[in-house]
Amino acid sequence: MNSDVTKAAQIFLAQAGFVRGLALRYAPLPGLADDIVQQVLVEFLAKSSEWDFASDIRPLLATMTRHVALRLWRERTRVMPDVLRRLAEHVRRLAEERDSPSVYDDELAALRRCLNRLPDKSRTLIDEYYFGEQSVADIGAKLGTRVDTICRAISRVREKLRDCITRSLERGDANG
Repeated sequence: MNSDVTKAAQIFLAQAGFVRGLALRYAPLPGLADDIVQQVLVEFLAKSSEWDFASDIRPLLATMTRHVALRLWRERTRVMPDVLRRLAEHVRRLAEERDSPSVYDDELAALRRCLNRLPDKSRTLIDEYYFGEQSVADIGAKLGTRVDTICRAISRVREKLRDCITRSLERGDANG
């Protein structure tokens, strides 16, 4: 390895956290951040003789990271036109549903009915966690219960609510 590449590798390693943070932000799909960081490293090292290491290298790394992420996005979209079409269709449906709140009104009414039917302990858990914005640790400490027990309980209650709402909407009745 020549001295420019060695110096570039040391500088990149010192800034790897910065590049990774940008890669996570720019990643076009989940799980591509590591690919972006690796590609930025390869390109940074390949052009190491061109860089002025006396100046701040972060703007250069930020630009390189953005360009690599965009290039990866273009490559992925060329090989995934069906996925993009389905994604665009899903976004379009979400926009249309936003304009017709009746679906949400029905779901909210079903949620209210289902919440009212919960046992007191379950309702208290949901109230404190979602509406009181308390952490699982705070609720556990308050109730003298382990955090993992609280997590499982909230998960079970969420599942019961989901089932209750689904049944209510399927039947289309006011009783749920």
